[in-house]
Amino acid sequence: MPDLEFGCQIPAWHWHWDIAQLRDRAQGVDAMGCDYITMADHILYAYESDDRPRSGAYTDDVHQHEIMTMMSWLAALTERIALQTNVLVLAQREPLLVAKQAAEIDVLSGGRLRLGVGIGWQWQEFDALGVNFRQRPSRTEEYIRVLRACWTEEPISFDGRYVTVDRMSMMPKPVSPGGPPILFGGLSTAAIERAARMGDGWVATVHTDVERLLPRVQLMQDALRANDRDLDSFPIQWQPPLNANAAEVRDQMIAARDAGVTRLGCGMPNYDREGVMSVDDCLRIIEDTRREVWPEIIAG
Repeated sequence: MPDLEFGCQIPAWHWHWDIAQLRDRAQGVDAMGCDYITMADHILYAYESDDRPRSGAYTDDVHQHEIMTMMSWLAALTERIALQTNVLVLAQREPLLVAKQAAEIDVLSGGRLRLGVGIGWQWQEFDALGVNFRQRPSRTEEYIRVLRACWTEEPISFDGRYVTVDRMSMMPKPVSPGGPPILFGGLSTAAIERAARMGDGWVATVHTDVERLLPRVQLMQDALRANDRDLDSFPIQWQPPLNANAAEVRDQMIAARDAGVTRLGCGMPNYDREGVMSVDDCLRIIEDTRREVWPEIIAG
């Protein structure tokens, strides 16, 4: 089994925190010794209309910081914590630009970037960006190959369905050998199969309840075996919501750990515009969880 890690999520989505608050949050979890910090991704959100039922992100105004810019900023603010996109909607972005951005963040951070990717769910966002929503699985798989070619080849040549590169250069290369690890998100059977076949790890959707999580973890492990992958070198990540109830968190983490989840920690509490937590309150809960719950998790 990979080493157990404790991480958290930066509230750069929905929460109307200012830059000083985001900075204090990032530097606080870095200083307390968290292993990784994650951040969600979208470029656009769709307002509710007749063809858009109100659910999930379909609210009024949704604050969402741009993920690659934010990762670069976090690299400068922090010293040791791993920086993870959780998850970047790869199929709707230009892959050569993503490869360049990721390589640069990896260089600037000293090899701390982890690129979590997903295929996306918001068709209106794809439409606005001029990308065929139905092509997102095939685009994602090809774009992964493009990223790895850009990070490891010099010169770079690639001839695919969506991308063609003829003896081009992209320097500097990432400092992480082979480039940043690519972690796949998603709970569907197709997402799990793709992660087992192409990924360097799997990220279960943040805030998935533990009862739904456990059978998905088993499916992930079965898919890894079917692809002759080593389970002991393949991290599985899940973050329950930020919760001040240590007993509830302990039970959730123990169940997930025993099922094979190796990267745990604290997500964000359910969004409530009228009751957004302060930075100090968030940091206190994370620190209490690391002090009171995490020792029991790593002790097994």
